[in-house]
Amino acid sequence: MEITLQGVSGPDEAWSSRDFVRHYYRRNGRGVTVRETGHLSAIASQYMPLVNKKLKDQVARAAREKRDGRFSDTFYNTYGMTGVVFSIGDTVIGGGFLVNVEEQHGVLAVEGSFEFYLRDEFSDPADIGVEVIDPGETIFENIHRPLDNYLRGRTGLLPHGPQRLGIQTGETNSITDDWSGTLRGQIYLDPARSAYG
Repeated sequence: MEITLQGVSGPDEAWSSRDFVRHYYRRNGRGVTVRETGHLSAIASQYMPLVNKKLKDQVARAAREKRDGRFSDTFYNTYGMTGVVFSIGDTVIGGGFLVNVEEQHGVLAVEGSFEFYLRDEFSDPADIGVEVIDPGETIFENIHRPLDNYLRGRTGLLPHGPQRLGIQTGETNSITDDWSGTLRGQIYLDPARSAYG
């Protein structure tokens, strides 16, 4: 059996950790796809060796039960992608498959499709358990703006907008994507003779 992926290409230049942080502070929580960040191909390349045998075993077991006709199933788990993309880290990858099986003389011919998904979010880039904006803006918002507004008020001028005292936050944003794959091959009906199942 062979699983072939489709739709995992993206832009030539991948986001750096700084790009993820910049997006967090400036894009008001707008979600991004992994493809937009340029990391989908690398993540899929890391993911497939981890699950290739498991997915084929899952298909093989279901094919032996069905023998003839169509069947489907789902899968998901959390995978550590920190080594590929630090800003994504541990993430949920899952999906489902739809496969047609046909038995001929103790051999099962399988052909079908996979749909994969990745669901993650980017939050707390300082990794301190609190969503904090960059220190420069925090200093400005907590010291300079209140002082400036105080002095403006003493001279009869209107303040420069609302004061935002305390810790300021960025907005958590989703990081998601979907891609597909195909499956084709043959397995033995007898699991003792097969490499799968």
